[in-house]
Amino acid sequence: MKKFLTAAMLSLVFVLSVSAFAACGGNTTTTDSYSLYAPDGAPVLALADMWGEDFTYDNGSTADMTYTVTGEANVNALMLSGDADFIVAPINVGAQIHAGYKAGNAQYDYKLVNVTSWGVVYFTTNSDAYKAREEFEDTTDGAKEFLMQFDGTAISTIGLAAIPGKSVEYLFGEAGADVQLNGADATVIQQSYVKGDPMTAIFAQPAITGVQSQGSNVTVLASVSEVYKELTGKDFPMAGLFVRADILEKAPDLVDVIDERVSVSVEKFNTEIDTVADKAAGIEGFSLKAPVIKKAYDKLNVAYKDADASMSDVKTLLDNIGAACDDELFV
Repeated sequence: MKKFLTAAMLSLVFVLSVSAFAACGGNTTTTDSYSLYAPDGAPVLALADMWGEDFTYDNGSTADMTYTVTGEANVNALMLSGDADFIVAPINVGAQIHAGYKAGNAQYDYKLVNVTSWGVVYFTTNSDAYKAREEFEDTTDGAKEFLMQFDGTAISTIGLAAIPGKSVEYLFGEAGADVQLNGADATVIQQSYVKGDPMTAIFAQPAITGVQSQGSNVTVLASVSEVYKELTGKDFPMAGLFVRADILEKAPDLVDVIDERVSVSVEKFNTEIDTVADKAAGIEGFSLKAPVIKKAYDKLNVAYKDADASMSDVKTLLDNIGAACDDELFV
């Protein structure tokens, strides 16, 4: 009888001890579901190596991730609705959502975790009337001379009211070139080049490589990223990973783990392009084929910088294109 009581008491002590330990949060783990969106194109390529993975964080908690390829036109709505827990978004879109939240005009706030896209837009043409950037003196004045050759002309551009159009407008203004920018969908520009219609446009990779692969006449005159850096001394941040602010507050360790994995994914893109391109081509909803990815990868400017390292570049770009920004945008 004494042995039974002793055993029972020990069992009770053990149960109470485990309960107390769990109540203190010492051994609790959870499984939560999160969504991650990325627009079709270079944003997906930056994450291709990690696409489909779940994450373990905070002493064993699990993040069950759902990955979705979306159109860039859907990004704003996904952030306004809060449907995107994590999303790769154009820098100006994320900044606008953040500013809207602070002004009381948006329900959800978003923070920039890192930047992975540093410019996929280029000055292109099928005309012999223009010279490439390297044909001008290799100085800042040479960059302005390159831009001045478009003075008095009209140029089509993707994203007229977004980073491509606003950035090029800023560059032409810095050079003193009076250029009429006309907004055009990428498909319209692409078809014009394929059909051989006269076209000079701010166009993007890897669509440029895709058109060239069809044997169409399209000449790349310069990288917008390179001309921008010549005139500003700053890199050209186009898109990065954003996280909904309440998720950052709830699970900061998860955000750190995903941020680190993005860094590795970008490194794999730049060092093992054949493997990553093949994986990317198999992602549901992704439009690019492996041969085009492999041929264009060194023109996509996929590189990783965390929020702190990219802050100066992001602030400069947003200021140049007339968008609001503050330190609270950054993780």
